[in-house]
Amino acid sequence: LDGSSSSEPGEPRISLEVSERRQDFARGLLREHGARLERPLVALCPGSTNSRAKRWPAERFAALADMLVERAGAEVFLVGAGEELDVSREVARGMRNRPAVLTGRTDLAQTAALLSVADLLVTNDTGPAHVAAAVGCPVVVIFGPTNPATTRPLSPLAEVVRRPPDCAPCMLRDCPIDHRCMTAITAEEVFGRSLAALGARGVSRDSRRKLEVAR
Repeated sequence: LDGSSSSEPGEPRISLEVSERRQDFARGLLREHGARLERPLVALCPGSTNSRAKRWPAERFAALADMLVERAGAEVFLVGAGEELDVSREVARGMRNRPAVLTGRTDLAQTAALLSVADLLVTNDTGPAHVAAAVGCPVVVIFGPTNPATTRPLSPLAEVVRRPPDCAPCMLRDCPIDHRCMTAITAEEVFGRSLAALGARGVSRDSRRKLEVAR
């Protein structure tokens, strides 16, 4: 499943419509936090409320975020539940560039609106991955201890990044050894997958022209 699309022909699709009013709210919130909306908008969800083992290291997220800003011309913002704010702050502290930290600032409907105006979400195996898939946002999902065969988003715009050791999927909430399933995944690899997802979306550094996505 490494690098594969997470939707197969005949699989069910989940679709969620977001109103223009909610999308306007999302754009306004991003502007308030300094985001330049003419650039590719990339959301990161570095937390996981129910499992520390599912978290790709914060320093990798920080390195990825800087690559997206400096090499892809993206605007990066962080999302997630309030319980994940410590992880988002750790990512922000580790960055050379300043992201918009929206973790814990939005409810589920507002998070869906943010993802509906985003060009990409990069996340651990979390709820926002499925929300992104439902609103038609491309998503790169980093899998470690869990099984993408059962929890991957159902979308042709979803990509799985996975480097499973012999012990995966263990389904444990905390790794009893060295977290090798996640530390084997590099920031460069996820950046490459992210660029490919942005390219498939029709986004360039100078323009945010998007391909029409069937809802």
